[in-house]
Amino acid sequence: MSSESLRLRLVSAGPLVMNASRLADPLDPDAQKLAAVTGKRRKTLADHRRIADIEWSGKLWAHQGRACLPPDAIEKAFEDACKTRNHGATLAAAVVVDRPALLEYEGPKDLKRLAKDADFRFRKLVRVRKALTPRTRPLFADWSAIADVTFLATVINREQVIDLFRIAGSQIGIGDWRKRYGKFTVEDLPPD
Repeated sequence: MSSESLRLRLVSAGPLVMNASRLADPLDPDAQKLAAVTGKRRKTLADHRRIADIEWSGKLWAHQGRACLPPDAIEKAFEDACKTRNHGATLAAAVVVDRPALLEYEGPKDLKRLAKDADFRFRKLVRVRKALTPRTRPLFADWSAIADVTFLATVINREQVIDLFRIAGSQIGIGDWRKRYGKFTVEDLPPD
């Protein structure tokens, strides 16, 4: 089976709301910090601010100290786009995103400074059981990222890969609350 590679620039068509899954792991240090604060019966305003800070950092997709789109998030958007076509599971299995796609955006590159910038915070009330609970997520209004993709040319061709990524960008999106957020356009780039 022969494989080929391509580079795609994903460019925001709307804001991106990140939702890393680290806080679901009880062994994660941030999850333990969050549990300690959320377990308090009476929370102060300082506690609520601390919860928001921990949620923000725990939901940020990062690689080597930089905000990024992880391969599994990009692949999931592609997989969901493949479901709009016949033999979608086969097509999705033939495509792999090689590495995290580092995010390009206007704003602080240092994650500690980024975490304090209100322009990069999304806060929303969500229903948890019967109560409304505030949630804080990283938000990037204008962003782009270069994704390095490998595909099995015997299963799917280059044009199909690009077309399905375009469907992923226009109809599926990446990140949290994808009905409204995480949409992108796709540019085919020359090989590096």
